[in-house]
Amino acid sequence: MKRLSSFCTGTASTLKPQITSLIDVMTILLVFLMKSFSVEGNLITPSDDLTLPSSTSRETPEPVTTLEITTDALTSHGERITSLAVGTDDDSLELPPLSQWLARRNSGSRAIMLQADRRIPFSVIKRVMYTCSKSGFDDFTILVQQEG
Repeated sequence: MKRLSSFCTGTASTLKPQITSLIDVMTILLVFLMKSFSVEGNLITPSDDLTLPSSTSRETPEPVTTLEITTDALTSHGERITSLAVGTDDDSLELPPLSQWLARRNSGSRAIMLQADRRIPFSVIKRVMYTCSKSGFDDFTILVQQEG
C-alpha cells in the first residue's frame, strides 16, 4: 500500500489519482506534435488545359512569378499575355508582348516558374525562356507533376 500511496491520495477505500504530472506530459506531447506538424498544400494550381510532365523530385516549389504555356496562348494567373502565334514568322527568339509584361513586373524575385503542356514543342519553351532571360528573369523552375 505504501507504493500506491505515492501516486494516489486518500484512504484505501477512496483512491484519487494524481493526474497533474500526466497533464504535463500530455501538454508537452501536444506542443511537440503541433510544432512538428507541417501543412503542405499545392503552392501552385496548374491550369485546367495543361497536362504536366512527371518528376521524381521531392523538393517543394516556392511562390514565384508563374507563366502558363498552353497550346494556344501564354498566360499568367489567368491573365492572357500573348498568343503563341505572335512572332512566329521572324527569326528573333524574343516575344515582345512577354518582354513588355515582364517589364511591368516589379517583384523583388527574379525567378520564373513555367507551366507548360507536355505537348508544347521545345522551340516555344525556348523562346519564352530566352525572353524571360533577356528581361532579367533568369532563375527558371519548370512545374511538373510528382510521380507516385
